[in-house]
Amino acid sequence: MKRLISVWLLLSVALSAAAQHKTLFEYIREGEVSGHIRNYFMATDNHKGQDYYADAIGGLLSYESKTYKGFRLGVSGIFSYRMFSNDLNKKDALTGKSNKWERELFDVNHQENYNDLDRLEELFIKYHWKQSYITYGKIPVPYTPLINKSDGRMKPFAFQGGWAQHKRDSTTIEGGWLHKVSPRAMTEWFASNELFGLTDNGLQPDGNKASYLHHTPSSGIGIVHAGQAYRHWKADVWNVYTDKLINTAWAQLEYHNKHWRSGVIYAYQTPHSYQEKLEYNNRYVQPGENGQALSAMVQYETNGWKLKTAYTHAFASGRFLTPRELGRDQFYTSMPRSRLDGLGNADLYAVGINYHTGHFGVDVDGLTSNGIMAGNARYNKYNLDDFYQVNIRMHYGFDRFMEGLNIDLLCVWKVNKNDHGTDLAYQKSDFNQVNLIVNYNF
Repeated sequence: MKRLISVWLLLSVALSAAAQHKTLFEYIREGEVSGHIRNYFMATDNHKGQDYYADAIGGLLSYESKTYKGFRLGVSGIFSYRMFSNDLNKKDALTGKSNKWERELFDVNHQENYNDLDRLEELFIKYHWKQSYITYGKIPVPYTPLINKSDGRMKPFAFQGGWAQHKRDSTTIEGGWLHKVSPRAMTEWFASNELFGLTDNGLQPDGNKASYLHHTPSSGIGIVHAGQAYRHWKADVWNVYTDKLINTAWAQLEYHNKHWRSGVIYAYQTPHSYQEKLEYNNRYVQPGENGQALSAMVQYETNGWKLKTAYTHAFASGRFLTPRELGRDQFYTSMPRSRLDGLGNADLYAVGINYHTGHFGVDVDGLTSNGIMAGNARYNKYNLDDFYQVNIRMHYGFDRFMEGLNIDLLCVWKVNKNDHGTDLAYQKSDFNQVNLIVNYNF
C-alpha cells in the first residue's frame, strides 16, 4: 500500500506539472515548506522513590504542493534524538518500576533506542472544492475531543485513513475512517487490529489485570461530526465508533460573548457486542459498562485576564474508557498529566487564572478529585487515588528577527489525598515535574 500511494503521488505531480507545461522541479519549487525544531527537557521529582530527567531534540519537516485543479499533495517526516538523561531503565528499589514520563520523549516500545527515532508523519493527497475537501493517506486529522494529535512530547499521535469535510457558512459536517495509528512516543505504525493494548492495560472491574492486546481484531475507527454556529452559540455532536471495542457519543454546547464563555459536554458509551465473545480478562470493556460523563465550564475574560471554573462528573454506570493509543479526552477539566480515562463514580473540580499580554502569558490551573478510591477497580481502571494538582505554565513568543521562536515552561505539582505509599502513587501522583520546551516554527 505504501508503494502504491507513493507512485500515485508522484504520478499526480508529474501529470499536474505537464498540464501546466512546467518542469517537475518548477512545480515542486512552488509548494510550501514548513516545520519546527524542538528541544524538550523534562525532570520528575517523585516524592518517594527514584527520580528521572531527560533532554531530547528533534524536528519536523513538511511539504505541501500548490493546488492544481483542486488537488494538493503533502508529506512530512519527524525525528528526535537524546541529548542527555540519567538511566531511564533503572528501576525504583521499592516498586520495581522504571521510568514513565521521560521515556515518552523517545520510544516507549524500544527502551534502548534513543537515536533512531524518525517517523514518516504524513503522506497524503487532498482534493479541495469551495470550503470542503477529501483526503487519504497518512493524514492530518482535524481536532476531535477524543482522537487528536496531543502534541505534548516529541512525537504526537499520527493517523492513516480517509477524511472528508464539508463547510457551508457556519455549518460543518465531517467524518473519516482511520485504520492505522502511530501513537505518541512511538515510531512504528500499527494496524487497528494490533493497536489497542500497546499501553497500560490497567485492571478489570474485578481487580484482575486486564490483557486485551491482540485480542480485538478491529478494522478501524469511524468518526462523524456535525457542528453549527449561530451568533453567540456553537453546538457540536461527535460519534466515535471503535470497531469491536466501544462507541462514544459526544454532545457539546457553548455560549460566548465579549467577556463570558460557558459550555457543557455530555458523553455516553456503549460496548461493542464483540467484547462478549472474549474471555473476561481479555475484554477492553465489560458488557453493561456504559461510561457516562458530564462536564461544564464558565469563563470570564477582560483586559488580558481569564478566570475559569470547571466541573466533570463521571457517572456510576461504568468507567469512562478512551483508548490511550488514539489521543486523550478533552473535557473541561482535562489538563496535562490528568485525564478522565478509566474513571467512574467520581468528580473533578478545576479552577484557572490566565494572564496574557503581548508575547507573554502565564496560566495557573488547579484540579482536585473526589470519589476516586484506590482498590476499587469497578470505577478505577488504573488504581488511582484522589489527588490535588496545580499546573503553572509560562510561555513567551518572540517576534521580529526571532519570530517563530517560542519558549514554554510547565511546572506540575501533584499529590495524593490519602495513600502516599510508593506502589500506589509512584509516577501516578505524588510528584513534581518541570518541562522546558523550546520550539522554533518556520
